[in-house]
Amino acid sequence: MTTPHPALALADKVWFTRKAWIHAEERLLTNEFHTQLLMVVYAAYTTCLSVVLLQYEPNPCDKKLIDTSMAVLAIILLALSLYLNTKSFKDRAARFKSGYHDLHDIENRLKALPIPSPENGGTASYVELSDQYNKALRDIENHAELDDIRSRIVAGLGLTSRRLTKIEVCRYYWWRVWRFVALVLAYSTPAAAVVWFIYK
Repeated sequence: MTTPHPALALADKVWFTRKAWIHAEERLLTNEFHTQLLMVVYAAYTTCLSVVLLQYEPNPCDKKLIDTSMAVLAIILLALSLYLNTKSFKDRAARFKSGYHDLHDIENRLKALPIPSPENGGTASYVELSDQYNKALRDIENHAELDDIRSRIVAGLGLTSRRLTKIEVCRYYWWRVWRFVALVLAYSTPAAAVVWFIYK
């Protein structure tokens, strides 16, 4: 191997950052998909419920509950739309995508560096690539810690450094379970509310 040790160490750091950014992009696009779909689900639910209520007048004792529920749903839709505008999931994912492509180029150039010497100027090339890596870190938001943990879980036994701890693995799978339960509740709440109202 002709690559100097500092370049190998930096290439290792670039690799971990690049993998974390790949998972950050995937996470943001997933968030974009679910928030958009939830808005459609809740908008369809409120529209269908409004049509049904025009056709079938509810009991006076239930009308107040229905009106309150409709107001709550309208607030939820408004909150979701505001949340989407502030989070900009797609734009942030696009920046991560551009960033990890740049990091891939930096990583490959680091691995191809010759042993530094006065003749080949390897040290200058290493400093230049290090500066490019630091600039990429400044230009793009920091990924979530769970993005880094997930990238290392996916890498599995191929890791030669920064091996996962049991706490990190537990944190990651706890987050996955929590996210799954939250999505199930978010999607099923309208249907559960209808079932409860019918059979109460």
